Amino acid sequence: MRSSNGDGDGEKETVDVTVSAAGGASTTRAVVEEADELNVTNALVAVGVGAFLRFGIGCPAALDPPAWDLLSIFVSTVTGLVLKPMPIGAWAFGALTVALATKTLTFTQGMSAITNEVVWLIVVTGFFARAFIKTGFGDRLALLFVSIAGGTTLSLAYGFQIAEALLSPAMPSTTARAAGVFVPVIKSLDKRTREYLIGQQIQGTSATSTFLLSGAAQNFLAMQIALQSGIPFSNPFNTWFVAASVPALVSLLATPFVVFMLDPPELNETPEAPMAAAERLKQLGPLSSIEKKMVGSLSLTVFLWVFGVQLGISAVVAAMIGMCFMLMFGVLSWDEALGQKGSWDTLIWFAVLVGFSGQLNAMGVVSWLSGFVSTYLLSLNLGVWGMFTALHVFYFFLHYFFASQSAHVGALYPAFLTLLLAAGVPPPLAALSLAFNTNNMGGLTHYASGQAAVYFGAGEISLNKLWKQGLYMSVVNFFIYGTVGMSWWKFIGLY
Repeated sequence: MRSSNGDGDGEKETVDVTVSAAGGASTTRAVVEEADELNVTNALVAVGVGAFLRFGIGCPAALDPPAWDLLSIFVSTVTGLVLKPMPIGAWAFGALTVALATKTLTFTQGMSAITNEVVWLIVVTGFFARAFIKTGFGDRLALLFVSIAGGTTLSLAYGFQIAEALLSPAMPSTTARAAGVFVPVIKSLDKRTREYLIGQQIQGTSATSTFLLSGAAQNFLAMQIALQSGIPFSNPFNTWFVAASVPALVSLLATPFVVFMLDPPELNETPEAPMAAAERLKQLGPLSSIEKKMVGSLSLTVFLWVFGVQLGISAVVAAMIGMCFMLMFGVLSWDEALGQKGSWDTLIWFAVLVGFSGQLNAMGVVSWLSGFVSTYLLSLNLGVWGMFTALHVFYFFLHYFFASQSAHVGALYPAFLTLLLAAGVPPPLAALSLAFNTNNMGGLTHYASGQAAVYFGAGEISLNKLWKQGLYMSVVNFFIYGTVGMSWWKFIGLY
């Protein structure tokens, strides 16, 4: 006998099979539930956008057909990541398959980003989050934060932002700070606060990455390009800090409040929380053996993050060393690492997007887009400050085509810096403002940066809300840097 029941969650089938072996036993097969993860309407819209670009507009003469094909697939992929017709990893895997099946990319090109250091840093430090939760050390840290600044969710958000700013000199990787410290702590807090705290933390890294030249990897790259372009910075670290300090501080103070007003948490007023947290810390007592092992492993990792440049050890290798010690000490088992579905899922979709954006750059699509933009802007005769504003806006929103801030700097910073200088913008202002703008794009999308991928991978914030916050906070930061920043830069003599 066969029965079926369609209930919107997939068709369930039960099949009875009679076995005529000795004894005539009857066996019933277990219920089989079909997966129902495809939203056909959203999938058609996402595919339709790319198909219109590919067949409706057609390949421009300046590009080769494979480059235009890849851009069409990339646009469909990003549209699908927004509409979410399937789980993100599945949709990205499908997009990669299309690129390979149509021979738009070779297998080597399509999988090129699987060896990207940032991708694996996200994966490995995702295991740290599991260790924080398993050992209870995440709860201990969360209680410490709450006992100090946890009277309200908003005050706790400011505590996280201050901690992020203080950690940035020691941990110059925003991805490492997110996965190694803040995600585990936030996931240990009340569920009603997590979405807000994750969201404001994603947006807040824009400011904390900007304060110091050492705050993020892309800062060094931008400064190196500026120096090679002949822009004189006698003391790059000092000049950077002085120029960034005021607008970055205003942005840091504004971000938790703006996100709180537009996307408030489910729970905010917790006046008894600090006292209760302090009491709970006393009850926890000293660190347990497994907590000490985890702290030792993580301390080694942080030490290598801080002094990695001098020792020749990259951030991802430092994280791998720390992970190996956790495995040897029994803090985590390999089965527990394999069970971190979020980390492995992020490996798939983030690697696909990084690979696509890298190939778009290699095929000349990015330079074609920037050239198209610059030609259009020059034809408008906007004047110095009109060009300054327009170039910054276009530079910023072209980041929808990138899955890395460092890649964005490498591909577009030299061209846009040249255009700013050609427009008559003072060289120090052009170089620094463009570098600061790069940091502000870190929360634009869930693939805009390594830290955004880590925070989104924690599973506490919806995709639509993250994109919405990225858009309105970009407007807020443009306003801050365009008013407070320009006034401050005028005061210190950048122009």
